[in-house]
Amino acid sequence: MTSCNHEHASPTSPTLPSADQLTRSAALFKALGDPARLDLLYRLKDGERCVGELVGEDAKLSTVSARLQTLLNAQLVKRRRDARHLYYSLADQHVVQLMDNALAHADEDAQSS
Repeated sequence: MTSCNHEHASPTSPTLPSADQLTRSAALFKALGDPARLDLLYRLKDGERCVGELVGEDAKLSTVSARLQTLLNAQLVKRRRDARHLYYSLADQHVVQLMDNALAHADEDAQSS
């Protein structure tokens, strides 16, 4: 196999992510890969909510709890217990940026089709 000789190629290679970083990033994107989980993230964008507030007409409490657990495992949300209630919020501002970038990219993609 021959290598390409691009005139614009940089003499120094960019620092590539480690295998661990790529694995963690893939897990994060997998957690973001479900519209119902994305909906939960968008509903948390305005602030902390208890699980009961996040249960919609089309989902059971157990289903919403499982989705929130996936988001928690991916470190996209934080959980806080207050007596008998569990409250969820976005983990940090990076999550908002990820969501905003994903929407912008999806909208851009839809407009070019």
